Formats: sequence, structure tokens, C-alpha cells
Amino acid sequence: MSAFPFLLTLSGLLGLTCFGIGILPLSFTFSGSHMSKLSSLGTGLLLGAALGVIIPEGIEALARSRPSTPLEGTSIALPLLVGFTFMLIIEQLSSSHAHHHHRTHRLGHHAGVASRDSVFDVELAGLEDEDEAPTRHGRSNSIRTSVENDLPPPAYPITIGLVVHGLADGLALGMSVLSDDEESSSYTLSLVVFLALAVHKAPTALAYTVSLMSTSLSRMDCRKHLLLFSASTPVGAIASYASFSFFGAKQVDGVGTALLVSAGSFLYVATVLQPVSHDRSSSDAVGTKTRILLLVLGMFTPMAMGSLLKHGHEPTAGAVTL
Repeated sequence: MSAFPFLLTLSGLLGLTCFGIGILPLSFTFSGSHMSKLSSLGTGLLLGAALGVIIPEGIEALARSRPSTPLEGTSIALPLLVGFTFMLIIEQLSSSHAHHHHRTHRLGHHAGVASRDSVFDVELAGLEDEDEAPTRHGRSNSIRTSVENDLPPPAYPITIGLVVHGLADGLALGMSVLSDDEESSSYTLSLVVFLALAVHKAPTALAYTVSLMSTSLSRMDCRKHLLLFSASTPVGAIASYASFSFFGAKQVDGVGTALLVSAGSFLYVATVLQPVSHDRSSSDAVGTKTRILLLVLGMFTPMAMGSLLKHGHEPTAGAVTL
């Protein structure tokens, strides 16, 4: 299969999976412990994909594009910082908008629905404490009764932040397919990135839908928001692949830089939005030892997949100067 049809296939599967999983809370209730386990595994996969696969691939691509000159450390560090900083700015802007929105309308405790963490990468708190869920939803419903006719739904800041996040994830998927197309037809890097994104987005989609249900949106509007979120990563992947190809940036230098930028965004999501340590709610739900095991398992899975699929790594032509 050629590169673009393969990208369309992965993008379609990712979008359908995200929407299919995200729509489940409209009909079913999920165990908080199971969601925490899946979230921990997804965090480990993001870290493993960034540190063990995407960054090495990006460095090798940059080195191949400069066979006669040493590869400077800034060529590696700058794209990583750009990706990390981009996600930081988006998360902070989304959070600031949400806080301003809720302060203006004095929603009190209801502002917690779109707090700093939930605006951009939705927390699983709503799924992790089943005993408190009815009380929480009861408070939300009582507040909504008095304000929903006068206020715009507070779900839009959450959706905007997650859509931008999804577009950035799409960059990683699109560039991984482009990188594999430059080297071979095995598409191992693409499959590793696809797995990391799929596992990462499953708990995010579930928690996102729960958050939408706590707002003034109807169930039909919740589905529309979820559809927009689910389509963001496929759109980002296709757009990044098409733009890099159309503007002549399909050379390994551009691909390597884009891979490092996407790795920086992965690192921000895994270490800041879904912190590896001091995640009290996840530790309480699944236990510290279990969470550590899932994180480590997720971190080493991408490298293991690459080895099992016999992804051929060509020796780099240039020396890396750090």
C-alpha cells in the first residue's frame, strides 16, 4: 500500500475509534479504576513513542540530510522546544479563556468542569470516583437550571483546546507516514505512533464526553462536539502530510524537524497534562505499584514493537555533536 492511502486508513481508524469510544458514556457507566489503568498505559506509550521512536527517527533523518556536516545539538533541541512550547501556549490560552468565562458569569463550583487540567486534556476525575458522580452531576444540573438560558455553553473552551491538541497529534501521525515513505514500505514508525495515539485518546475521549454531559449541551450537541474532536487528529495528519508534500518539504531534513516538533508535543502531554508522577487520583484508583508497572510497560512497548516488526535503521551518515 502506498503512503497516502495508508495514512487515510490509519486516520479513519483513529477517528472512528475515538468517536466510538467517546460516545459510550452516553449509554454506559465505566469503572474509574479501569479508566485510570488505561490512562496510565497511554501516558507510558506517549513517552515511549517520543523518547524511544520519534526522537531517534527524527535525529537519524536530520543526520541523513546532512552527510557532509556534523549535526549540531541545537538542530535537535530547538524543534523539541518548539513542540513543547506550542502545547504549553495552547493549554495556557485555553485555560485562561475558560477561567475568564466562568468568572464573568459567576458559576461558582461549576467552574471546576472546565478547570486548568480539564480544558485542554480532560481529567478522569469524573470517572474515577463513582460514589461522588451523582452528587456532582446533581450540583451541575441545579446550576444549569438557573443559567443555561442566559449563558453560552461552557463546553466550547474544552472543545477548542482538545481540537488544537488533536491537530498537533495529527502532525506526529502524518510525519511518521512521510518518514516511513522516505525509508521503506514497512510503516513501522506509523504503526507505533498510531498505537500510542489510540491508547492515549481512548480515556481522553471518554472523560471529554463526561465533561460535555456536565455542561448545558444536549446529547445531540455532545455528539457534534465529540465528532469535531474525533476528526481533529485525522485532519491534522492528512493536512500535515499534504502540505509537506505539496510545498516540496518531503526531504528528510523537513521530515526530521517535524518529527522532533511532534515529539516535543508528546512530551508535554505525557509529563505535564498527564503527569507521570504525583498523579494522586490515578494512584488512589489503581495503586502506585500497578500504575508504575503500566507506565513502564507503555514506555517500552513502542521500542519492542519496532524490534518485532524488524524496522531497519540505516546507520547515520553524520556525527551528532551535542
